[in-house]
Amino acid sequence: MNKAFETKANLKETTTVLRTEIRSLKSLVRLDKTQRAIIKPIIEERVNKLKWISGMKTWNFGFEGGGWNSNVAKTKEEAIKKAKKMYNASKYTQVSENSFRVATDRDTANLLSMFY
Repeated sequence: MNKAFETKANLKETTTVLRTEIRSLKSLVRLDKTQRAIIKPIIEERVNKLKWISGMKTWNFGFEGGGWNSNVAKTKEEAIKKAKKMYNASKYTQVSENSFRVATDRDTANLLSMFY
């Protein structure tokens, strides 16, 4: 998993680095047309990466006794905290901290296939 969104501190550090890279690259856009054409896609890629990393993500996770669920948070740390608050009141829904992962379409479809 990407360490950039594991904790709030990692998220802050990663977003700061990306913002600095974007500013630096934008300062180079004043170069000639050929160099600008090379740098522009790199800037766009960094901007998209920044948006994705700093945005809300769906997290899939499992329970100690079996089963799964999902929640939405910016970091893994935040997702675990939300899940524990919601589910750890019952002995049957103890959240497995090691099972948290950013949900992908394939992972979620695989989990949902257990219902059919």
